[in-house]
Amino acid sequence: MLAIENLKLHSARGPVLDGISLAARAGEALAVVGASGSGKTTLALSVLGHVRPGISPGGGRVRVDGHDTLPVPHPELRGRTVAYLGQDAGTTLTPYRRLSSTLSSALRTRDPREAGELLRRVGLPASFAHRRPGELSGGQQQRAALAVALARGPRLLVLDEPTSALDAEAKEEVCAELARVREAGVGLLWITHDLSSVEGLVDRVVVLDDGRIVEDAPAGRVLASPASRAGAALVDAASPPPGRPGDPTPGTPPVLRVEGLTAALGGRRILENVDLTLQPGRCLAVTGASGSGKTTLARCVTGLHPPVSGSVLLDGRPVPRRARGRAAADRAAIQLVPQSPTETLHALHPVREALVRPLRVLRGMRDAHRIDEEVERLLSLVRLPPEIARRTPGRLSGGQRQRIAIARALAAEPRVLLCDEMTSALDSVAQAAVLDLVRGLCEERSLGVLLITHDPQVVERAADDVLVLEGGRMRLEGGQPRLSVPATRMP
Repeated sequence: MLAIENLKLHSARGPVLDGISLAARAGEALAVVGASGSGKTTLALSVLGHVRPGISPGGGRVRVDGHDTLPVPHPELRGRTVAYLGQDAGTTLTPYRRLSSTLSSALRTRDPREAGELLRRVGLPASFAHRRPGELSGGQQQRAALAVALARGPRLLVLDEPTSALDAEAKEEVCAELARVREAGVGLLWITHDLSSVEGLVDRVVVLDDGRIVEDAPAGRVLASPASRAGAALVDAASPPPGRPGDPTPGTPPVLRVEGLTAALGGRRILENVDLTLQPGRCLAVTGASGSGKTTLARCVTGLHPPVSGSVLLDGRPVPRRARGRAAADRAAIQLVPQSPTETLHALHPVREALVRPLRVLRGMRDAHRIDEEVERLLSLVRLPPEIARRTPGRLSGGQRQRIAIARALAAEPRVLLCDEMTSALDSVAQAAVLDLVRGLCEERSLGVLLITHDPQVVERAADDVLVLEGGRMRLEGGQPRLSVPATRMP
């Protein structure tokens, strides 16, 4: 079904893919894993006959179902023979179109029942067909985008991080659907950094490192005992972290308090009477199923979504509900790292400009030499080389873009760092590095971190305390909110 022979792709900086050869039979599931920037997404796009700007073919061949995809694929190849679900699922969905319209276009039918049935296949209610993407959580958007990819019944499905935005329950549902798709004879090319998502679902694992295949073996062998250094690094990074600190120092005033927060969207209550307290030097994880209100809570705290009622207090002072009503110092003090880096980075602007703007607007920097030094320091904090500053987001991997979004938030020198699924696009090695970085900032600078996540491994590695949301409310146990200290007591 898929045959790649000695594929070479180059950029101005050197090889991006260097002599890639692999094959997959019809109905076979193949996982491609590797660190951010190893070439995973570039490989996935080449299967659809797409080469990103700045990259040029240097030789080799890619064939899907007997058809060459490079330099130009067969007109009927995409969608009907091979379908693609990208890393940023929200870009698949038109913001102003209802899902019913998007799915009907993909299905090439006017029967609304087919759209509803397709949504049910990926674990969403058929009634969601009447919603627009903005009315869905990140995980729900990801499942809707999967429904679009499956609409025309492709024989090969290319998945780039398909479970990165999903909570455990939604991830299980999507993986179950992908297992059914595979049993029906559809081949899967699964690009991922989440090793747990592919266990039991793929036949083989291919490990990429710096554009080369360094390991290609049965999945069980790679996950249990990787033979390559890159494979071992991915497995090791997913191992349990060291223990978290205990209770906060008695008498320490909170840096952030949320009291009685209630929020609505489109006439529906999304959050109901939520309270939380965040101490400086602590990391509070807010977790829950997709659609439980986690992202809405983050947007209320930052002033991007005005609540119906309730208060946000910074260092004991209430701040205006809307960001535009807050003083510059208060806007700088609470910084958001969104789930999708595309919300932070302008596609046509170099990374340097994204970092310079908060330095000038929120910190008042004017000296060019000092700005250059600070840009380099911020990139170093998130483990990126200085030359990244000259690139545009389109020339970065998904993991690199996410780290730039974190650096941009840190540029304001915040008191509170609000991270909404900030590691969802990162491989396990980069994820561990970023979480450890945030832990270090939290402890060294008395930074309060509010971590929105669906991933239990993220909670285990980074959080001191946990608040669980269910249907927009705090889960209660014994009449009290589900807040555990330390986070490793999570069930």
